[in-house]
Amino acid sequence: MTAETPDTSGYAEDRARNWAAFTASTDPLPDYWDRWIEYSHDWKIPIHFLQPAGIDAPNFVDPLQPLFDTLDQLEEVQVVPTAFMHMTSVDVGLLMATDIMWSQVETIYVNAAPRLHRLEPFTLKVGGVSAFEDSLYLGVDDGLAVTEVRRQIRLGVPVVYERMRDDPQAEQFIPHIKIAYFTGKGSRQNVIDAVAPYLDATAGEVRVDEVKMARIPVDPDNRFPVIDVIAEIQLYGEDYRKGYHS
Repeated sequence: MTAETPDTSGYAEDRARNWAAFTASTDPLPDYWDRWIEYSHDWKIPIHFLQPAGIDAPNFVDPLQPLFDTLDQLEEVQVVPTAFMHMTSVDVGLLMATDIMWSQVETIYVNAAPRLHRLEPFTLKVGGVSAFEDSLYLGVDDGLAVTEVRRQIRLGVPVVYERMRDDPQAEQFIPHIKIAYFTGKGSRQNVIDAVAPYLDATAGEVRVDEVKMARIPVDPDNRFPVIDVIAEIQLYGEDYRKGYHS
């Protein structure tokens, strides 16, 4: 019996809705970093479960080089360096006294790892361009694998369980990779004209054999430092439990 193909058609529909909202707006473009200061409580460091696509598969955006060449000429956007491009599975929290303490991080890893070890490796198919109000992003078709990653982390990690329980958007997760941030300068129409020819463009694929946990150490002076991977959780699938695994 052939396994059912996961239905991820809603991903493309969501990209289309976001693009329609972006093109219909007449508001000035925001400055992404102004929003980041507020979100991060003045540059606190976030902890994510993620896939650092630009590190694991640095050539995955090569097919989109013409788009990046165009964006590089615009004052409206700041293109994200490839090495900083990543797909967040779970936003665990910010390193600060009222959210996540550094001493908790190892426990979060220990709680998540046994559940994630049981999952099969999978592939991210990257393609389709759209916009949030403060950034441009690539779509990611994960075959719903990341939904299961999120479910297992939620079941295993109390702090994630509490965060998702209180988040009305937690069940509406759609994976994406941000590729450019708006600067607050210039014209929205310039961005629309630059991106429109690439809305259906495809990038490369990213193989996921490990779910990674990382600090995203952005700061006011160096906004795109190297992602600090602090844990790598191997996906063993059905081979898990066959012998000892650390």
